[in-house]
Order: sequence, then C-alpha cells, then structure tokens
Amino acid sequence: MSDVTPSKANDTTEDVVDAGPDQTLETPAEESVSAEKSAPELIEPEPVSADTAAVQSAVAEPAASEPVIAEPVAAAPVGGVASVVVPAAVAATSAVPAQQLYVAPPVPPKKRGNRGIGVLLSFVGGVLFAGLYGVVSALILDLREGDLFGPDFVSFLGSAFFWVPVATFLVGLILLVLVLNRAGWWAHVFGSLILAIAVYFGMIGLLLLIGNVFHGSPTVVTFGALAVNPWVIAAAVVAREVSIWTGLGIAARGRRVKARNIEARASFDREQGALRADHGGFGTVAGA
Repeated sequence: MSDVTPSKANDTTEDVVDAGPDQTLETPAEESVSAEKSAPELIEPEPVSADTAAVQSAVAEPAASEPVIAEPVAAAPVGGVASVVVPAAVAATSAVPAQQLYVAPPVPPKKRGNRGIGVLLSFVGGVLFAGLYGVVSALILDLREGDLFGPDFVSFLGSAFFWVPVATFLVGLILLVLVLNRAGWWAHVFGSLILAIAVYFGMIGLLLLIGNVFHGSPTVVTFGALAVNPWVIAAAVVAREVSIWTGLGIAARGRRVKARNIEARASFDREQGALRADHGGFGTVAGA
C-alpha cells in the first residue's frame, strides 16, 4: 500500500470531479496512444547524406553507352524512413545493323574500234570498185568489138562477169577491215594484195560453178580460159587499187580513234593518280 499525502490525494480527487460524469479519466500513456492514432503521420524526411545522394545519382543516370530500361530503385532507409527514387525512363533503341557499302572499282575507258565505220567505208569501196570495173570493162569491149557503152556493155552489166567480182570484192574488203580494225595504211596495202588474189581466184571459181554446174554458159568453161580472161585480170587489178585507196581512208580514221583512246586512257590515269594522292596513296586504279 503506497503512501499518498493528503495534498496529492485532494488534487487527484478534484481532477476526477472536474472531468464530469461523461468523461473518463485518461492516463498519460493512453493520451500518447490516442494521439498517435488520431493524428496523421507527418514525417519530415531527414537531410540526405552525400553518400546516399551519390547512390541515387548513379541509379538515376545509367551509362550513356548502354541503352537500358530503368526500374525503380529503393534507396537505403535514412533515419528510419525509406525514400523511393524513380529515375527517368530511357527508351530502348533497337540496334541498327551495320550496312556494308560496296564501291565499284573504277572502270578504265573502253577502247573504241574502227570496225563499224570501216564496214560502211567498205560499201563505199564496193561502189567505187563497181564503177571503175565497169569503165575498164567498157574499154575492153570497145577494144575488142568497137562498142563503147553500147548494147554489149549493157548486157555485160547484167552478166555474171560483172556481179561476181563486185560481190567477191565487197565481201573480201569487209573481212579485211574487220581483221585490221585500227591498223595503219601499210596493213591495208599488204591486205590489198591478198584481196586482189582472192578476187582473181574467187571469180574463176564462181564462174566455173555457174557455167558448168548451173549451166549458165552454152559452152564448157575451163580454168585456163578464165585465168587469161581480160575481165578476170582487170577485176583483180581494180580490186587492188580500190582497196588501197579505201584502206587509206579507213586507216586515217583508225589513227584518230587510236589517238582518242590514248587520250582517254591518259585522262583516266591522271584522275586515278589524283585520287591516290587525295587518299594518301591508297586509291584504286583498275588495270588496263
């Protein structure tokens, strides 16, 4: 049994009486519990230390080199209160595949040929051959029969003795031009001898075929008779002369084509040399 002084007992009695019949006496412990339940929680965050700020900064700012999706990270409790740090979300970017760039090597200029124009000039040569051979044939007819450009000459122009050497010369000259291409005039001079021989023997062979096989002649045609025939000999001579002068024109254009090819190649080499100089000697130069 505790000792209570009269003064303290009277004070307690007065508190109970003042409280009234509707009020209950609350002890100090009950008052603290009731205050915690009724009052809202107002927790003032304590100052964040330097170490905690460094941790929050490292979590909030991911490395720039690695695109990641940031997730909320809970920092260490400071003073009994857990503070949650939510960094800004970083959009994940899909990696773009590396594209390989293929650069075509430089192509040297293509050498231009002389065959196309040479064939056209060959047709011109064929017309010249036909005209010159016709004139020579008219002279032969005039010497033998005294009929210069008369009815016999007209009949001759429609015979195989005229068209066979013309066709043989034209085909032979085209083949010669295709073989020589951009060759010089000396090659056409040598080729004219071959063409003259081809016209001579080609004319004999075709006339034998037409006269004996296809019966284009009322009499039998022999090789010996054709070999000394003045029109056959005249066709070979005219073929050599016309092919020489036609070859002169073809060779002249061939020289111009060769000069343009050399200039185009030199220009290409200069451009490639400048490219190598710009890239420190690592430029690509295509072979010839």
